[in-house]
Amino acid sequence: MKKIAILSSMLLIMLSACNQEPVNPVVGAWDLIYAKQIENDSVIATYPGTYQGSQVKMWCNNYWMFVGEYSQDTVKTDNFGGGSYTLEGIVYKETIKYHSSEDYIGKTLRMRIVVANDTLIQVWPADEMGEVDKSNYTSEKYVRVK
Repeated sequence: MKKIAILSSMLLIMLSACNQEPVNPVVGAWDLIYAKQIENDSVIATYPGTYQGSQVKMWCNNYWMFVGEYSQDTVKTDNFGGGSYTLEGIVYKETIKYHSSEDYIGKTLRMRIVVANDTLIQVWPADEMGEVDKSNYTSEKYVRVK
C-alpha cells in the first residue's frame, strides 16, 4: 500500500510538471547594445556609431514597449513605442499601438527573434518562417537587465 501511495505521488508530480506553461524567453527588460541597418547589401546605420544613446525594451505576457533617446551629430531624438505581440518559435510579430513616429502606428512587424542566455537578437523584416533577406534588414542585439 505504501508503495502504491509513493508511486501515485511520483506520478502526480511528473504529470503536473508536464502541464506547466512553457517559459516565455523574452519576458523582462533588455538593454540595446548594438544595431545595424542594411539596405542593398550596404550598412547605412549602426548603433553605436551613426547613432549614440540608449534604449530599453520590455516584454510581459502579450505586451511590449521600448523607450530611448538617440543623438545623431548634435540632434537628440526621443524614441518610444509599444503594443501587443505574439511569439511562435523564432517568429515574433508585434502590433504597434503607439510610437514616436506616427508612420508605425497600427502596423504589424514580423521578425526573427532568438534568445540565448541573457542575449536577445531580433531581425526584421522576416517571412512566415522567420527567414530574413540578407541584403535588406535591421538587426538589434539586447542584453537582459539584471
